[in-house]
Amino acid sequence: MDDFENKDNYINDIVEFQKHQFDPGYYVGTGRVPPNVSAPGNAMPLAVVYFLSGLLILAFGLFLFFSDVAVTSAGFIESPLRNKILVLTFFAVLSLLCFILGFVYLKKAKKFYKQKKEMNSEPVDETIQDKIWQRTCPDCGKSHDLDYPKCPNCGHNYLDNG
Repeated sequence: MDDFENKDNYINDIVEFQKHQFDPGYYVGTGRVPPNVSAPGNAMPLAVVYFLSGLLILAFGLFLFFSDVAVTSAGFIESPLRNKILVLTFFAVLSLLCFILGFVYLKKAKKFYKQKKEMNSEPVDETIQDKIWQRTCPDCGKSHDLDYPKCPNCGHNYLDNG
């Protein structure tokens, strides 16, 4: 149950991947997928591609069935009508597979847009955002950025005081 609840926690997946990216066989046989393979982003373009390919495959199968093209199955079936039915069935199953994958990726895309909408609607505390931490110099008492090794006002060296 914990795996199902943490399914969408991509940050933990990325941290785990970064810790074990050089361990050969870490993901092999465990059922886990690295985050660079699972691609948790927008799946809408892939859903559109699957729907269009399903339509094209079905249209091609119908074209072969209703046209005067001779369809053979390497001599296993002698009847031309049975060959055409077999080919149409094959293309219909392949088209159905594309439609199923299209719906799966459409569901992922809806989930992505829902999460994006929730993330954009969260209130942002603008007092904390884009501020650099400050440090007060013990000699002159003025504040400056935390990453300076010396005070820019009086030159107090923080590295000498240990």
